[in-house]
Amino acid sequence: MSTTAAVHRRKLAVPSPASPASDNAAVRAASLHPQATAAGNFVPDPVTLELTERAEHPMLTPSWKSFRAYASNHPEFAELKSQGLVPMMRAHQGLRLAIYAVAASLVLLLAALLAYWWLMPATADADSPYATADSATATSTAAAQWEKGVVPSLYQNDASWAHVPYGQAAMGSTGAAPTALAMAYIATTGDTTYTPVEFAQWATDHDMTAAGVDTVAAYLQQAGAEFGLALEPLPADAHGLRCAIVSKVPVLVVTQPGTFAPAASVVVLDDIDKDSRIILHDPSSPSRSAKSWPFDDIIDATAAAFEVHAA
Repeated sequence: MSTTAAVHRRKLAVPSPASPASDNAAVRAASLHPQATAAGNFVPDPVTLELTERAEHPMLTPSWKSFRAYASNHPEFAELKSQGLVPMMRAHQGLRLAIYAVAASLVLLLAALLAYWWLMPATADADSPYATADSATATSTAAAQWEKGVVPSLYQNDASWAHVPYGQAAMGSTGAAPTALAMAYIATTGDTTYTPVEFAQWATDHDMTAAGVDTVAAYLQQAGAEFGLALEPLPADAHGLRCAIVSKVPVLVVTQPGTFAPAASVVVLDDIDKDSRIILHDPSSPSRSAKSWPFDDIIDATAAAFEVHAA
């Protein structure tokens, strides 16, 4: 049994201009620019419209004058004058977030400046006893003269190792700690196998090249133990330093930043002269090594002190 489906076509009646229906619903002519449904509700910004008509809109005539006119006449400024900043921030989330972002940026900038000021290396005052001009030539004791019981004069900017990388620079500018440890090692053991280069390489390998007091002190103890030395902490007073020096052992002193160097440094106390002043070896300065020092100056500059023995 077959079924048939009838297709019904209904002719749409389009009212003609002459028909009565045209009075109630006029048909709009086709356009390449259709209007949105809510287009009739759009109200242009009167300030922008006025500036555009006067050809002062910054996008039409880019200039400082037109931009200033646009900015000063913008409705938000009128709202700011009438309501104040706080109500505007409550009403406009974008403005609130922008102000918070600016405030956070200023706080971060201030924190960065404070951190830079705090971490910036200190410098000795012009009248400080540590601010000694380096007029002498930095000439290290020749390796052939290294012997047990005698602290050699070694300088970090010696041409034999000044170029060796150390930390963020080279030993010539930052290598006081490994150079001082090498002096103490030679005087304690008499071994001439190792130079400041090997002590610097150990610090690099173990990430201990930072010039902070704690890092330098830890480096001296750990590297010294690795090379067969025992470093015993000393009290930073006249009695403790004097007893260690007269016992004829090298004394390593970690100095406070802004004294013997802008950052923490290391000097080796060697002897006491007839005037009861300390003779030392400063790996960063031949001039400071050539003079003797009152105990008070060394004590004031001391952040940590160690007497060095063979392990």
